[in-house]
This record gives sequence, C-alpha cells and structure tokens, in this order.
Amino acid sequence: MVRPLSLTQQSTILSLLDSGHSGEAIAKKIGVSPPTVSKLHSKRHSSLPKALGGHPSKLSPANICHAQHLITSGKGENAVQVTKALGNIINKPLSANTVHHHLKKSGLLGFCLYPQGLDCRGLEEGGMV
Repeated sequence: MVRPLSLTQQSTILSLLDSGHSGEAIAKKIGVSPPTVSKLHSKRHSSLPKALGGHPSKLSPANICHAQHLITSGKGENAVQVTKALGNIINKPLSANTVHHHLKKSGLLGFCLYPQGLDCRGLEEGGMV
C-alpha cells in the first residue's frame, strides 16, 4: 500500500526542486520513487520547468560565437580548423563533427566540414555535410 508523503517530505522535495535538483536525485535523497517526485512537481510546481535530460553541451554559447567569428572572419575555413582553435581554448576533447553540428544549428551552413582537397559541394549534395 502506498503511504502518503508527510508535509515535511513534501516541503523538502519542493525546496530541492526550486534549487534545481533533478527528480531522480531528490527521489534517492528522500527515499521515494521518481514518479512520486514528478507527481508532486506537476501538482504543486507546474510552472517550474522540468529538466530536459541528455548531456551538457561541450560548447558554450561563447564558444559557438567564437567559432562563428573564426569562420566569418576567414581565420578558419572548415570545422577541422575551428576545432583546433577551440580545442586550445576549452581544453576538452572535441570533434570536428561536434563543431560542425553546433555551427549548422546556429545557422552557419555555408562552410565545409573537411579541409581543402575534398569537394564540399559534392559532399553536401550527397548528404555527408
């Protein structure tokens, strides 16, 4: 049989939700199931946004802006060159595909993923870029 949450448990859950903790973390800490936290969240804090899940982005908005600047100023011609420049800044492993994805998502579509020597137009038409 399901036992109702005490007022202390409810207030603790709501304060942890307010401070940005995930439902999963709160459930483990309080000793209730994640759906219980989710139901309380929906009933009492429907205006508080739920976590989207997934993993944090490797590139911050400032990194993406810098990458756009490198491309538009001509200091980087492709995602490989921009990746090398960003790698020196963020000191994290980073792939050219990640940089290409973020630049494409930001609206910068007219550059090549690969260094010169490969025809970008043929790759774009074939769906590779």
